Amino acid sequence: MNKREYVVKTFARTKKKDYENYILTAIWHKLDNLNLKPVTQQYVKRREGYARMDLYFPQLQIGIEVDEAYHKNHQTQDRLRMDDILSAVKEEDIGNFQVFRLDATLSIEALHARIVEVTDRIREQMEKEPLHWHTYEEELELCRRQSHLSIYDSITFQDIKDIANTIFGKNAKRYQRSYFRIRENMWLWCPKLSIIEQGQTKSAAAGWLNILADDWSYIDESHEDEEIVAGRKETYQTEVESGQERAVFAKYKDNLGFHRYRFVGVYRLAGISQDDSRFMRYERVSDRVEIGRR
Repeated sequence: MNKREYVVKTFARTKKKDYENYILTAIWHKLDNLNLKPVTQQYVKRREGYARMDLYFPQLQIGIEVDEAYHKNHQTQDRLRMDDILSAVKEEDIGNFQVFRLDATLSIEALHARIVEVTDRIREQMEKEPLHWHTYEEELELCRRQSHLSIYDSITFQDIKDIANTIFGKNAKRYQRSYFRIRENMWLWCPKLSIIEQGQTKSAAAGWLNILADDWSYIDESHEDEEIVAGRKETYQTEVESGQERAVFAKYKDNLGFHRYRFVGVYRLAGISQDDSRFMRYERVSDRVEIGRR
C-alpha cells in the first residue's frame, strides 16, 4: 500500500465522527509533512488499562485525544477485541510519550486556536530530527539487523514466510501451515486467536481454540473435537518432557482491517490448564527470540 492509499484509508475511519474527523484532518493538513505517519484509533496499554488515541504519530510518540460531548458525559470503557490488544502500544516502552487533548465542544474560534497550539508543539518535535516513513521492506531489513526480536518491538508481519525468512534465516517463498518446526526443538506457531461471544469460546480456525492471556503470560489451547482433546491428554506428557518450545506470532487484524502477525513470546507446554481441563496450557518462557542469519 502506498502512502496515498494508507492516508486515505486511515482518515476514512473517522468519517462518521464529524467533530473528530474535522479536528484530526485539520491537524494532519497543518503539519503538512508526508514523512510523518498517522495512525487512527491506536490503543495504548497503560498500567491501569487501555486508552484509545484518536490519532497517534509513532515516530514522535505523540497521541491526540478528542473529547466530544457524548464522551464527556458518558465515561464508558471500550470493550476491546483481542485485535486491539495485540496492536496496542505499550506506554512503558515509550520514553517520551505525550498526549494532547482537544475539546470538541469549544467554539470554532477556541478550537482553531487549540489546533494551532497543538500543531506548533508537534512541529517542535518534528524539527528535532529527520523523519522517515519506512516501507514494509525497510522495516523487515531493520529487524533482520537486530540480534533478537522482542515482544516490545513494534514490527508486525504480513505473512508467515516473512517471519521465517526475517527472524529464522529461511529463504521460503510461501508457507501454507501455521505450525511447523523452525529450529531444533523450536516450532513456529502462528495461531488465530479464538473469538469470545456471550461468554462462549469459539474457534476462529479449523476447530482450534487458542486463548491468549491478557498479559500474554500463557496460551490455553484446545479443540472443538472431543477426540482430539482426549488424544492430546494421552500424549502431552511427552511434549512436556522434551522441553519443546513454540515461538508464537499471533494473527490479528490491524487498524485498517489487514491480517498481521505479532510476536508475543516463546512458550513451553506446562500441562493441563488449571482453568479448564479441556485445554493445554503453554506458559511463556521468554519475551525474545534470537534472530538467525542465512
